[in-house]
Amino acid sequence: MEHCSAKYLLRRSLHNVAEEMLKTRTYGVGRICIVDGCGTLLSAYNPSSVCALHGASWEDDFLRDARKSSRRQEFSCRCAFEPCGREFMTTNSAKKYCTDSCRMKAFQARVMAARRMGDMCGARRAS
Repeated sequence: MEHCSAKYLLRRSLHNVAEEMLKTRTYGVGRICIVDGCGTLLSAYNPSSVCALHGASWEDDFLRDARKSSRRQEFSCRCAFEPCGREFMTTNSAKKYCTDSCRMKAFQARVMAARRMGDMCGARRAS
């Protein structure tokens, strides 16, 4: 009899532990940002005592984006699609073509050239 009751208690405590782990933690309803004059109602899931505007995370994101954009330098490239050959400005050093249409035309030209080479090799083998 004790064995069954001990087993029941063990299952019950494991169930309670699992329930606590899955439960979303809340920090109280009706809290207001502590910055003077703000009055923003904080989410029950926000552990901070200030709103997002006063948490300074937006400043970090803004400064990070500004630094990222200032590091990129534009330079001039010539389109790798022979018939086009237009010059264009880019910040991406791997970019070869001025537009998607030039990129696709160059791809189609390579495919056609490969097919012609395949046809020529097939014609030689047949003779």
